[in-house]
Amino acid sequence: MSDYKLCPLFTVMQAAEKSAQKGNPAAIGAFNVNFFTQAQGVLEGLRRADAPAIIQASKGANQFQGGPDKIFYMLTKAMENSEHDLPVALHLDHGNVEKGEECADSGYTGIMIDASDEEFPLNVAITRGMVCYAHPKGVGVEGEYGQLSGVEEDIQHEETVYAKPERVVEFFQRTNADALAIAYGTSHGPNKGSNINDLKTAIVKESYENMADAGLVDNHFLVGHGSSTVPQELIQEINELGGDLQGAQGVPLEKIKEGIEFGLRKVNIDTDLRLGITATTRKFFKDNPEAAREDTLKEAKQVLDTQLDVIDPRDYFGAVKPFDILREPPAESGVEAFVDLMALIKERIAKHVEFLVNEFGLNGLAASVENVSLKEMKKRYSDSDNW
Repeated sequence: MSDYKLCPLFTVMQAAEKSAQKGNPAAIGAFNVNFFTQAQGVLEGLRRADAPAIIQASKGANQFQGGPDKIFYMLTKAMENSEHDLPVALHLDHGNVEKGEECADSGYTGIMIDASDEEFPLNVAITRGMVCYAHPKGVGVEGEYGQLSGVEEDIQHEETVYAKPERVVEFFQRTNADALAIAYGTSHGPNKGSNINDLKTAIVKESYENMADAGLVDNHFLVGHGSSTVPQELIQEINELGGDLQGAQGVPLEKIKEGIEFGLRKVNIDTDLRLGITATTRKFFKDNPEAAREDTLKEAKQVLDTQLDVIDPRDYFGAVKPFDILREPPAESGVEAFVDLMALIKERIAKHVEFLVNEFGLNGLAASVENVSLKEMKKRYSDSDNW
């Protein structure tokens, strides 16, 4: 691991592949975070399962916290405070070229460049350009091929455009990206709807088999986006507490595990955590109505009261003052209710993360992640990127 306790994207995904080759299919959980306590909860869940992970932040999360350097500080501070020494990579989720370069320069160990809206040749060219920028820094790169339906921040697609397994090998060979998110029928957001019936895990299976035939599986990895399970007990809890989430449905866990068995080595989880934070916050206000009168939480309660289906914590915690407590909540008087709420959120997230990484085959896998610095990754990439 690096001096900052962050490990390369490549090494955590390679550990999952090595586990699969030994007969124990595994995929690294990639958990989106937006604020300090959310990161703390993910880390605690990983500790309980002795699991490696990828913690990732979207363009929106980076903007919310004031830039990639703030996200880097937030995560490493959370690791320092909890003495977390298990392998964790910090990854940009759904970035463009500008944000990808900024994150690669700000301590991130992985970059996801999303050029899936472009025609295949341009997608390849943009992804390869990011590889040329990031690999000399020891930073891994994930591309995307195909399109997921649903909404994720400023990304919206009405229909899924499935990846073609015969082009996956070509994508890797032309870009030398470390990972590739392939569209096989999952979707972003809490309302995956009929897409669940359109999951084609055979796309994962055929893509992986093609990669194996080409000798690529040891160094290149498949990714499943839009893979939140959307637990129905969370939907019920939110709606009973004043929410109005209709038709919310996630990817069945057995389908995710089937995808892992067929070759997925990274599984993205975002919505599940947002739902847990929303349910916990709503219940906290119900159990502690006086908390809504504190300056640190008053506006958050107002947002929840006026947007009944909100599940993005940035919508209601963005109004919290002082803003810095979203990075590192203090224990001074005047924010006691906020600190109590953050403790509940941390525990809710930790339990779900522990559950998921166990289901993803990661229990006890932390020790198998190769101890490689970014400096060593630079050398490895230099030896392999000579096209």
